[in-house]
Amino acid sequence: MKNFDSRTYSINDFLEWHDKGQLILSPKFQRRSVWTDNAKSYLIDTIVRGKPIPKVFIRQSINVSSRQSIREIVDGQQRLRTIISFLNDGFVINKRHNQEFGGYYFSQLDSVNSEIQALILNYEISADLLVNLPDSEILDIFSRLNSYSVTLNEQEKINANNFGPFKVLADNISHKYNDFWLKNNIINSQNVLRMGDVTLVSDLIIAMCEGIQTKKQIKSYYAKYENNFPYEENILESCFDHTISVISNVFDDDLKSTEFKRIHLFYTLFTAIYHMLYGIKNIELTHKKIPEKDYPKIRNVLERVDVIFNIEDITILNKDEIQFLNDSRRATTDTTVRLRRTEFIVNLLNSI
Repeated sequence: MKNFDSRTYSINDFLEWHDKGQLILSPKFQRRSVWTDNAKSYLIDTIVRGKPIPKVFIRQSINVSSRQSIREIVDGQQRLRTIISFLNDGFVINKRHNQEFGGYYFSQLDSVNSEIQALILNYEISADLLVNLPDSEILDIFSRLNSYSVTLNEQEKINANNFGPFKVLADNISHKYNDFWLKNNIINSQNVLRMGDVTLVSDLIIAMCEGIQTKKQIKSYYAKYENNFPYEENILESCFDHTISVISNVFDDDLKSTEFKRIHLFYTLFTAIYHMLYGIKNIELTHKKIPEKDYPKIRNVLERVDVIFNIEDITILNKDEIQFLNDSRRATTDTTVRLRRTEFIVNLLNSI
């Protein structure tokens, strides 16, 4: 027998219930720590942009003496606490989350856009209504829900716990190039759904900012950059776009037919091209501009990588080529090996 009812309520509904004392944000069902300012800002930015947020679970009962419905939030408390706090001018949206509305309290938003306050209040939140259920039933419901949940991978855990400008930048860029990853077979659709594209992009942004690092350091850089990201996101995104543009123009539609479609070798290709354009901190090799007229020459020298992989007698390869082949076949993401691979490609590019 069904013991829940799925509904949608506006933010204004929750605000009215809160103001009338009909909304209980129950601490006994609290399942995560208090949110950071970045997490709060990210949620409000999500609402402002009209994107969906996870549903909430409400236990509804009747207060017989007051004849009022009481709604106890058993899951989604932090979201609703954050929303109500924002509506009461408790904090502002971070400018790095939203350039247009960042830095303004809710009461000030009408000075930016006369319609945004109404849009926020009318924003609908999906809810499952649990009527008169005891704690034991609610805990059983959550246990059953979690039984069917997919265990989070490392990147999904990182994204669930970080909300700063670095996370936002990596998310935005990875989603922007969704067609590029899929078209070139760099990341398949299943891995995109498990945030493999975000892992790759965050890894590349770290290289752009700090030099080539081991992939194992991604989590630590998210933590480092959560509250202090000393780089201009728009400049980084522009440089990322330019690098992808050069790669696309050099290979046209042939990237997917080369060894560079392998994700670890695409990392190498990207960092090598980026070094030629802008320089990477821990690569000391010369880098020079890449004029469009040289794109055919670049494509020609990079074909050497496919030759190296497909040659039957590796004894005819030189020492550096054998080292590159061994480093590439292992697909390791250690800093030293990554550097050697990138430097090999940079040397090819400098030979033009």
